[in-house]
Amino acid sequence: MNFELIKTILFFISGGFLIFLAITLTRDNFSHRLNRITGAMLAFAGIGPIFMALGSVISQSNSSIINFEDSLTYNLVYLWEFFFPCLLVFSWIYPIDRFRQFKHHRLIYLVFIPTIIHFLLMLSFDQIASFLSAFEINTGKESISSLILVPLAKVFSWILLIIGYIHIYHLQIFGALNLLYVFLAVFFLESGRKKISNPRLLSQTKAVLWGTRIGLGLFVISQLGSNVLPYQLPEPVSNFLLMLAMLSGAGIFIFATIRYQFLDVRLVFRQSFIYTITSGILVGLYIFLVIQSKEFLTPVFGEQAKMISYAFIIFILLLFQPINNWIDNFIRSMFIRTKTDHRNILERFSRQVISQFDPKQLRQTIDETLKTSLLVERVYFVLYDDEVSEYAILQGKDISKRVVIKRDDLMLRGINLLDKPTDYSSLTVYKENSILADYLNDKKIKLIVPMKDANHLLGFLALTVKLTGSRYSSDDLNLLGVLSNQMVTALTNARLYVESLERIRLQEEVSMARQIQIELLPSSPPILNCSEIFVHSTPSRTIGGDFYDFIELPDNRIGFLIADASGKGMPAALMIALIQAIVRSELNNGNSIPTMLRNVNEQIVESTSSEKYVTLFYGEINTKTGELNYANAGHNYPILVRSNGNMELLKEGGAIIGALPQMEYKSESIILNSDDLLFLFTDGLSEAMNKDEVEYSEERIRNYIYKNRKMSPCDLVESILKDVREHDPSDPPQDDTTIISLKMRSIIKNEQ
Repeated sequence: MNFELIKTILFFISGGFLIFLAITLTRDNFSHRLNRITGAMLAFAGIGPIFMALGSVISQSNSSIINFEDSLTYNLVYLWEFFFPCLLVFSWIYPIDRFRQFKHHRLIYLVFIPTIIHFLLMLSFDQIASFLSAFEINTGKESISSLILVPLAKVFSWILLIIGYIHIYHLQIFGALNLLYVFLAVFFLESGRKKISNPRLLSQTKAVLWGTRIGLGLFVISQLGSNVLPYQLPEPVSNFLLMLAMLSGAGIFIFATIRYQFLDVRLVFRQSFIYTITSGILVGLYIFLVIQSKEFLTPVFGEQAKMISYAFIIFILLLFQPINNWIDNFIRSMFIRTKTDHRNILERFSRQVISQFDPKQLRQTIDETLKTSLLVERVYFVLYDDEVSEYAILQGKDISKRVVIKRDDLMLRGINLLDKPTDYSSLTVYKENSILADYLNDKKIKLIVPMKDANHLLGFLALTVKLTGSRYSSDDLNLLGVLSNQMVTALTNARLYVESLERIRLQEEVSMARQIQIELLPSSPPILNCSEIFVHSTPSRTIGGDFYDFIELPDNRIGFLIADASGKGMPAALMIALIQAIVRSELNNGNSIPTMLRNVNEQIVESTSSEKYVTLFYGEINTKTGELNYANAGHNYPILVRSNGNMELLKEGGAIIGALPQMEYKSESIILNSDDLLFLFTDGLSEAMNKDEVEYSEERIRNYIYKNRKMSPCDLVESILKDVREHDPSDPPQDDTTIISLKMRSIIKNEQ
């Protein structure tokens, strides 16, 4: 097998690869301008080596035409020079589309005019020369017609001279022009690469740029340099460099298509493309070995070479299927490990989002996945906002603040009807008077990806065009459909996680507040010579709105306080803490009970809303005399049962604390005697309700206290609580419950 045959085969293979790649890229997305330009560029690049291979075959044929280089078939090889203007146009639209900057972008195709002129000149030079020569005029005769035609003939003769000069030096002239196209294309490709930041597009561009550099560099050295410069490379060296240029250029483009999904070629086309190439190589290698087996084996086995060749062929047949399977597995693994394979995208996305519970980080992962895998230019998130109970366009790089969209927005209602990724242009009927539609139009949205669970629209993604300018393929839509389901799950998990964190945080705050409240409450009632005191307090939640306190005062006095703030939980507890601080401050200032309550009321009115109020009972006992000074600010009436069985309700005082400003309060003074029983409680005790919605009631409390007045304060409290639990077994109780039970001892005995 001589060098010419190898060269011819390699030219056919490289040209065939380029044309097949051109067909694959164009067929995948013919409507996309970049695919058409790239397909044309690769097709014209493939025509060159194929015509060279055909020329080599024809020139070596015994029946070849003597003047083959002047034939029409030979001159068709100049079709391949359309590769250079196609390359220049390709560099203007990849990796960034510069056509968008030109109002009359079709003028850019004027770069094809010199190549068209060259092709027509080489194809029809003889016809053009004959046509122009027909205008030669015999200047020996003078006539009116000669006066007109002679100048015209001179013009045509000059045109013929110029065309002839161009024809003679066409390789140098158009070679220099093609060289200029190459340098400009590399410049534009390099400048475009510097303007992109998307990792996948950057990898594509680097691969394409390196392939272009290597292929065009070798070609310039092998062909253009020899045509433009006076130095002529030896033909074997020139042919070798040319083959290397074709194979390297084709190989890099094939690699970029398979590995980095160049031009967004779909997976099925990439797989069929690589299967075709590998199958062709394998079959070609098999045929070559079969044909050449006898020639290889004869020098070794002599006359037995024929039989050995049959055995060799059978052996190759047996290896064909295992090798084909190995190639199949290799190709599959090559696709699976690429970041552009949809299965790999789904696997990576699932691994990433399964452990992400921060909504902001999750949105960033979704954004990066779509931009890297699908080359989406921009991604906008529209999600349901629990804070405002409306949908909102979330803040982003080009969105200064969150935009709230009302649920009755027509476009939002239209998107709510979608169940799969949908082209935004198909939602035109929902654009009328829609704020959301105006926003999406302004952002030039192309695709809507709804995110819905079984019952609700959690939100949607609004996607702009791809960085490559290509449309969203059916593969892309299927991938986005699967990703949207995973996004729904991930966003739901993230929301639940945030809610759980919020609950944990609130529980920690409540626990801390409860601890503070416990520390604010007296650890135990004071031990007095004049009386026995027992206290019970049960909050309906971790933090209660009930409060009690004992305050040691001058002149043998003990102050005690019971209060009930409106509401429950943290707000009520904060109110109670504020009340305690103000009361203690007022008492430390030596103010009387009416003055103290008036000042407390004014401060609460100023610092809280009218919906926040407190019922309060405050009293002071003189431990020496048994005198009780008290005031009731809207609280449940404390029950006083005298030792002789008479019952009194302590009502004197004024309005509840915090409801109205400038309220005045009164106090009253009574004497407590031995065995008198004072019972104070909050409405959690009286309003305990059974399943029939019947309250325990204050009347029942008074009757129970009267019947059991002989009990000790501790036994009385435990007994009535047991009775209340039988009436209302709720646990925890429906409302905070606080009880102070006080029973007087013999003061005379204590004084003695």
